[in-house]
Amino acid sequence: MGKIYEVRGNGKSERLLSYGAKRTREEAEALLAESKLRVGRAGGKVERWWIEEIDTTGLFEFPSLPTPRQRFKTRVEPRRVPGYWATSHVDVYDGERLVTSCDRNYSMLQTFEPFRQGERYFALVAPDYTATSVMDLQTGEIIASEEPTPTGFCPVGFYVPDWWDVHDDSILPGSTLWSADKQWPNRGDFGFVWGSIWGDDSSWKVQYLDLTEIQEGRIRRDERFGYLKLATKADAVGKEFIRLWSWRGTRHVEFTMLQTHDLESGQRLDTNPWE
Repeated sequence: MGKIYEVRGNGKSERLLSYGAKRTREEAEALLAESKLRVGRAGGKVERWWIEEIDTTGLFEFPSLPTPRQRFKTRVEPRRVPGYWATSHVDVYDGERLVTSCDRNYSMLQTFEPFRQGERYFALVAPDYTATSVMDLQTGEIIASEEPTPTGFCPVGFYVPDWWDVHDDSILPGSTLWSADKQWPNRGDFGFVWGSIWGDDSSWKVQYLDLTEIQEGRIRRDERFGYLKLATKADAVGKEFIRLWSWRGTRHVEFTMLQTHDLESGQRLDTNPWE
């Protein structure tokens, strides 16, 4: 049986106040003392303080650490043939264990993104520079892939948000401050790909990846965000320019974008040239 210990108080209005929760009673006692000092310095008044013991059996559990991005790494050997662009030989490691090796027909960029679905681990990869694929990180096999196309969307990087990318463990399941919004995302069922559109300018656009059926061999990509130019750089990870949150069950995403405007009129100029 799991337990947490929440520091609570009541003001004159009898409204329940929470000052946070800890995993042990000793930590909660220290938080109670600290909270009393902080409220006193601010001139506040709490009529009654106490520590509430809460049974957390069956509640949400934080995903294990290390995260997939911390656990799985690549070692990349760039290869060049005179007269051709650079290619990459890639070794994929789970800690010190070599999972598999593969080749990519372009430079590596940010085209390895490990993620989890339950207890299984996968990675978004792009052995062909015009197609997104999914690798099973237990076997090293490609289990789902787009069809390569010489005039398609060329992946530069991937991002599958892990729970730890969006949250931390400062608010514990079962406490007053916890909500169902804090459980999302935790399924590894969607992600993002950014890259270039063949024949377009050199800026990077972002598209959505549906990963719900990768274990059945299917991956889906769509342009639901429209023609967005990302403001990023080659070595940035997705969570630096893609922010996610949930509020009352509604999911949100915020991108760091580039926009070009006419200085005199203020009119936006960087619209989709294909529309």
